[in-house]
Amino acid sequence: MDLAAVFAEPLVDLGAEAPTFEGIYTPKSFHGATKVGVTAQFLENAEQYHRSYFDTGYWNFLLGNALAAAGNPEAPTRIIDIGSGSGNSVIPLAARFPDAEIVATDISPQLLVILRDFLRKRSDGSQRFGLVCIDAMAAHYQPEVADLAVGAAILHHILEPNRVLASCFHALAPGGWALFFEPFEAGNTLLKFAYRRILAAASATERASPGFCFIERMIEDYRKRERPSSDPIYRELDDKWMFTRTYFERIRDSQGWSELITFALNVSPTGLRDQATVHLRLGAGLTAEALPAWAWSVIDEADSSISDDLRREMGQEGAVLLRKPRHR
Repeated sequence: MDLAAVFAEPLVDLGAEAPTFEGIYTPKSFHGATKVGVTAQFLENAEQYHRSYFDTGYWNFLLGNALAAAGNPEAPTRIIDIGSGSGNSVIPLAARFPDAEIVATDISPQLLVILRDFLRKRSDGSQRFGLVCIDAMAAHYQPEVADLAVGAAILHHILEPNRVLASCFHALAPGGWALFFEPFEAGNTLLKFAYRRILAAASATERASPGFCFIERMIEDYRKRERPSSDPIYRELDDKWMFTRTYFERIRDSQGWSELITFALNVSPTGLRDQATVHLRLGAGLTAEALPAWAWSVIDEADSSISDDLRREMGQEGAVLLRKPRHR
């Protein structure tokens, strides 16, 4: 792939200095720069992160739903994937669009190494893929070089998500779509209140158990994200944001996007219970049995109080689809 046709500044191969990173490029302006707002989870501990979160089947399902919501647009010629990690969205995109060039970008060269090694084993080779280590907030693309931009759970890690969306707008051809999948505030707020009720009712013995210690950590995590984004603590957090549709409406209007679609992912009568189960598994390696039945009854009570319509509107996780105007 000719990456010079995609980026508005020269790129260098990181392998020139560290053979481990051969085939992974970075803009000259970013080469050697301090990675701000990203923690060891994505860098030194990339292999562990990959083992915990790699699930191309799930992301293929989400991408299919999002593309359908966008009206199944014409197959793209070039895709920019933002926050590619080890390939959760890149791999299903490659299967869906076998003729498309895919530019996979991430701030972590360690995660891109895992993706590179996977792509090199493909029967069709890796010539249609370009791997670029870059801070998504500072990506300078050539204008109108892509038909589709995708970010699989990336914006909530970024200090200034609006800058990422602005770069997508610049890079997309007229009528192109940007698809993102992110945590939303409404559903997480209900789960936060349930967690607080559970912790307040727990005995001293229960509070010392792994399940309740994790609940306490989740409450603290939510508390940190309630602070204003100007707080320096945001630089130290992996998960920085929970979004609202209103946030994206402001970006739509200020940046000039012509269309915004949002919808909740995985709508279910047991959505809060499902999310809590995922929290326990991914956050602490625990099963549902780490919490007693009475704690789950608190979450179930919250689930039962939500109407089907509200479940569709709020969600703990949501898809965000933005379309660039077809004509200027």
